[in-house]
Amino acid sequence: MLTDVLVFIFGTTAFVSVTRLLGKWLTARKRPAELDGGPMETRLARIEQIVETTALEVERISEAQRFVTRLLAERAGAVALPRSSDRSVTPH
Repeated sequence: MLTDVLVFIFGTTAFVSVTRLLGKWLTARKRPAELDGGPMETRLARIEQIVETTALEVERISEAQRFVTRLLAERAGAVALPRSSDRSVTPH
């Protein structure tokens, strides 16, 4: 009776392990085909485009912020901040 239970437990464990290994092996064989112009490449291209667009928008926001800061400084009679072309390189 005890041996039947142990055989069942070990048999089930072995079956599940082999099934998982077979699934991983089959999935690993399909991956290189996906990378050659497949959905992964398309997603990476979209991510690159989004990053470039975000960088451009951040630059526009920073230019607008410098412009508004300069206007407010001139309006208050303070010394205007240096223009973006006069910027110095910071140590960080």
